[in-house]
Amino acid sequence: MKNFLKSAIAAFSTFSRVPMPQIEWSEGSMRYIMAAFPLVGAAIGGLMFAFLRLADYLELPYALRALGMTLLPLAVTGGIHLDGLCDTCDALGAVTSPARRREILKDPRAGAFGVIGVAVYLLSYMALSYAALSCSFGGDFRGGLLYCLGFVRSRTLSAGAVLRLPPAPDGTGRAFRDAAERKGSSALLTFFLAAALAAAAIPSFASAPCRGAALFLPWQLASLLCLASLKSAARRKFEGMSGDLAGWFLQRCELWQLAALAIGGALARRFG
Repeated sequence: MKNFLKSAIAAFSTFSRVPMPQIEWSEGSMRYIMAAFPLVGAAIGGLMFAFLRLADYLELPYALRALGMTLLPLAVTGGIHLDGLCDTCDALGAVTSPARRREILKDPRAGAFGVIGVAVYLLSYMALSYAALSCSFGGDFRGGLLYCLGFVRSRTLSAGAVLRLPPAPDGTGRAFRDAAERKGSSALLTFFLAAALAAAAIPSFASAPCRGAALFLPWQLASLLCLASLKSAARRKFEGMSGDLAGWFLQRCELWQLAALAIGGALARRFG
């Protein structure tokens, strides 16, 4: 338990801007840092749920709510995962060898493909936030709950990919994987994943199961398809998993889940 608490502090210190006590970076604090990663998502999801409820109370325009949905996760994380998205877009935009793509990942400079990728991502996220608010969240808390739980789900799958996929020859992904107590971390990640799915599924199907299915099933499918694309890219494009790929996956997973909620809500409204 002591090691897990240290790892949770290390996870928040590494993957968020939430103020944390100073701890010594050691084998003990790194042992369960990947397992504690979903707790950062739970914090973001809790803040987002509070923001959405406050926005409902204040009757804020959907445009302002969509802007808040886009900026709040970046404010909490400091954009650390968006940096992975930028670097990976640069690497994927280059027609070259896997070894050269890994070199591009380590380049601190942002290239044209990275800048374009981040711009498209932020514009898409805000537009899809507006669409999801219009089709899924308005008058139905289930869509908002699924959206907030998506921050836990994306980080659980991202951490699992770091632990289970073959690592790239160099990079932070290998360092986190080698420092982790993988058996215990995998068990904790499985627990967090099951808890998030249960928290998402039970309210979705408890009442109006058809509408619940229209929201839950595309949300679930989107993250699984995104995970499949990560496995393919890590194997074929980079010859191994890395920290930048984990960030790239996390951002895309959250975007795809949001798109699924917007599409599912529109279908439920059209045919429900």
